[in-house]
Amino acid sequence: MPSSSSFPQKIVVSCIIFSVLLNFYQYHHKSQINVSCILDAENFENFTKAQFEKLSQNKKAVTMVPIVQCDNNITNRTLQLRLYAFPIGGLGISSTLNRKAVINALESKYATTFVKSIQPIFPDLLDQFTFKILPSNSTTVKKLNHAACCKFDDPQKYGNVTDDHLYLHGNYFQSYKYFHHLRPMIREWLKPTDLASSLANMLFPQALRNSFVICPHIRRGDFKTDGVHEPSDATFTRAATDFLANFYHKSHKEITVAVLGNDQQFAYILYQDKLGNPSRLTISNPYNFTVPSGSPDYSVLVSPSFTPELDLAFSRSFCDVTLITAPSSTFGWWLSYLAKPSAITYYRDINGTRDKVATEMNEFDFNPTGWTKLGMSENGSINIMGVTP
Repeated sequence: MPSSSSFPQKIVVSCIIFSVLLNFYQYHHKSQINVSCILDAENFENFTKAQFEKLSQNKKAVTMVPIVQCDNNITNRTLQLRLYAFPIGGLGISSTLNRKAVINALESKYATTFVKSIQPIFPDLLDQFTFKILPSNSTTVKKLNHAACCKFDDPQKYGNVTDDHLYLHGNYFQSYKYFHHLRPMIREWLKPTDLASSLANMLFPQALRNSFVICPHIRRGDFKTDGVHEPSDATFTRAATDFLANFYHKSHKEITVAVLGNDQQFAYILYQDKLGNPSRLTISNPYNFTVPSGSPDYSVLVSPSFTPELDLAFSRSFCDVTLITAPSSTFGWWLSYLAKPSAITYYRDINGTRDKVATEMNEFDFNPTGWTKLGMSENGSINIMGVTP
């Protein structure tokens, strides 16, 4: 946190971490009580296995009522996507095709993932899906977005399919064009809980509340070793931050850089000259990174928690600008897409990196209209390459 804080840094950080741990226990406990449709994942898995055995033994057509009905759509036609697809993509496509978004109850891992991983954080999202038992012989399978993760394949081509149950087999569906028409509703389905918003509010010092806030998102972790994605690069991230700070200083006197993401040590090294803590300057530097000279003046806030829920809540409330530093980071993408409505987003040109996702991406299908692409020259200078039309 900035050195201008009136309390000793260690005490403040310790209090915040304790508060986060304590309140997140209450948060997860509370979320299991308040949602409108709750499943016991283990009992549900045992039940669906038993039903599947019955269906396999009985070759006659069997009609089963939904296990949990959580939507009010009029149509009885359904749509399914693969588990690792964007859940929001399924909702957008089902809306386009006038179908219900369904999770097949016979695929117990789907229900388990939703109940254990998604429901505690986004309870309203689960309410948009219907759980049904759908025997395999009752479902029509079609390919959509089959060849690449991040290109738009218009689902309207299946608009004339009249079968009751349609399964779209494809890869990830990572294009905003599948669901952008639902954006106001998506912001509601994925809004942070009151508790997450309160915790994010605690992390932002009052002394910085009147400043213009730039939020670089750091994505490293498994990206460093998976051989596919390009992790956040030290030179680009710091150079792009300084570039944006210089640009927005023309219209705003005070700038705060709030660093979000999953590598706190990386952030401390990157912005060591801005943190005002001499002990930080002795951290070893494994990134071959040199603190730039002539850097503009701005304060730096590094979140002590780095939890996805708090990053989303912070972005939604405080980020005036978001900066995606790892070009194929889907979390950086969502953090920007769900930022406050007036926020402006900048992203790194994927073709200027070694990110292998570039071969599967149409950047104009992946990055929404109005987002600005940044490039970096060989000497490390940043330039604006264009705005998504």
